[in-house]
Amino acid sequence: MKMKILAALAFVGAVPMAASAQDADVKFWLKADPRNIQGCISADPSFTREHTFLMVNGQAEIKSAGGINLKLKQRANGVYTGDFDLGRMNLDIVANVTSQPKMLTVSSRNLGCKWSAVRE
Repeated sequence: MKMKILAALAFVGAVPMAASAQDADVKFWLKADPRNIQGCISADPSFTREHTFLMVNGQAEIKSAGGINLKLKQRANGVYTGDFDLGRMNLDIVANVTSQPKMLTVSSRNLGCKWSAVRE
């Protein structure tokens, strides 16, 4: 009886890990925050285009035609983050693929610039 309970608990504990490691391909179109300053607007061509969140074999990354290709680290279940330097802009990237709707945000640490997207 104890073995059945232990086996059931092991299975239940493994399910969230297996679910979080599933491969994914989620497309986002970032939009600039309307309150961005002029210095942020010059970076728009790198952000206001399609970005793809990929999960392959448990490794998450963001890829874009604008030159952002970044491996992400898991911070919570379905939440992945990374840091990217674009010239003098230090950027924080956060992808939340478990929220409804799925979300991607890019924000600069030094200028307060922000771009975001939701995937319906």
